[in-house]
Amino acid sequence: MRRLRPLTLAALVMLGATLARADDPIAHEYVPGVEADEGTMLVSSGGAAPEALVYDGEVIPAPEGGPMRPGEERAMQAAPGDERATEEVGRRSPSFRPDRVTELNGQVGYFEVFTPTISPFKRVTALDGITLTDRTPVLAIADRGPRREVPVEGAQAQAPDWRPRDLFWGSVVLDFSGGREVPFPSVSPESRLLTVRTEPETRLRFERDGADNFYAIVDEPRGAVSEVRVVFLTDAPRTYFGTELPRTRADALIAEVPQVPASVQRRGEEFAARLNLHRGMPFDVTLSELVRWFRDFEESAEPPRDTGDIYWDLANGQRGVCRHRAYGFVITAQALGIHARFVQNEAHAWVEVHLPENRGWLRIDLGGSPRGLSPHNTDERPRYRPEVPDPLPRPDAYVRAYQEAARLSEDASSSSSGGDEGSSSSGAEGATSTGRGSGGPPQGGAVQAQVEEGTAGRESRAALDLRLDLPSTIEVLRGRTLEVTGTARSADLGIAGLRIEVLLASESSAVERMLGVTVTNEHGAFRGSFGVPPDLAVGDYRLVVRSPGNAQVGPAVAR
Repeated sequence: MRRLRPLTLAALVMLGATLARADDPIAHEYVPGVEADEGTMLVSSGGAAPEALVYDGEVIPAPEGGPMRPGEERAMQAAPGDERATEEVGRRSPSFRPDRVTELNGQVGYFEVFTPTISPFKRVTALDGITLTDRTPVLAIADRGPRREVPVEGAQAQAPDWRPRDLFWGSVVLDFSGGREVPFPSVSPESRLLTVRTEPETRLRFERDGADNFYAIVDEPRGAVSEVRVVFLTDAPRTYFGTELPRTRADALIAEVPQVPASVQRRGEEFAARLNLHRGMPFDVTLSELVRWFRDFEESAEPPRDTGDIYWDLANGQRGVCRHRAYGFVITAQALGIHARFVQNEAHAWVEVHLPENRGWLRIDLGGSPRGLSPHNTDERPRYRPEVPDPLPRPDAYVRAYQEAARLSEDASSSSSGGDEGSSSSGAEGATSTGRGSGGPPQGGAVQAQVEEGTAGRESRAALDLRLDLPSTIEVLRGRTLEVTGTARSADLGIAGLRIEVLLASESSAVERMLGVTVTNEHGAFRGSFGVPPDLAVGDYRLVVRSPGNAQVGPAVAR
């Protein structure tokens, strides 16, 4: 279970707060407490949009706007892709036709739009149907009916079900010069749009189709806009990245699997039988064996023997890169009654599987070539790390590809003085960063902080002077907001980008309740509007405001 880093403090003599009842709680910007949070948290000063996220203990400010940065970004475009091999940057192909080039030639660029980075798993194209074209199984979007609206729900929107969700910033440029709608990237098929800001200000609406491909549609007169930057807050269920596998029947969701052509269904079942798999077996056993087989492919300059059935040749021959593995997996899985999708972007392909028992979709990486991925726009971004370890088999070929990718990444890093790191197409890439956020102006007149003694190895850090602009005793109502302002200074200089934690500590017990986190602005000032949980017991509390410090200043607790 991921938690924010604990702090050991020398003193907790804080401002007093008396909690009273509020009969009619009002809406507020509530930042989840540490007790209930296992991933990302919002940093807000009370406005409609949050200023930053906190992920794995790091403050990540909202992305900057401005024009497209050509060396780091590519715009999403209205024109469709060519439906073959890897997807073209910024485009979505309506179908995928397999090929027999079972090795990666040259470099492929990946352009990240999300923070924390999910490289190389940005969802652009998802295909869940199988059609026959010249007797070749081709993947496509099964449901071409009316699309569903994707509302902008607000930063504090309640989760739609029991699954915890993690938050991500997105920043992408949309090019409407070729049409009124363009593909819109997503983190997961069940992601929501929470906040949206456009530059220039543009009326947009968002939709998704039956395979959960997202679209942005411009609601302006034709020709009124061309390139639009969209800065947005989105989320994804934590179970999408890893979860326990159900033990129900493998075909428990067969009613939602798109119809498979009879000849493809027959060949899929025949191939599955070679793996000793059939409908009615336990879901976890079936999925594990499928993943074991399709992760055990080898990249090869020599394609498998051509029998005239490319699905059979690729699946049985176990040769190919990411797209060949994902293609063979989806056809075999659907033949077994498992709802699976082929997902890709400009650099990588993988699969998604819908889990029974209301567990949602699961992302499954099948690996690929360890060479050739050139990531862009990933510097200075923390990497998203799934909470649950991969529950599926990792055969030797899959592990070797990861190890080779790590070696190539290290070689690329040591031979260059800057720029993007090399990475495998299976996602062995990422960087950490320190975010900067914004806060309110300095507020003056404060309560002196009591500074914790430096821990071992950090004695050289300067003392931090953490001050609050609040009276010594305040009354707080449950369900209402608590405004906290102050400054963080060292040697009379404001400390920017410093994490500030706000808690309520019970006078009658050792229990602390996290209200939220904010961050200092460039002047060292901080300001936060924190919701007081409506279920908190009435009584006397100490308001605890503290900071873990940073590389330059030590931790401090205000009192």
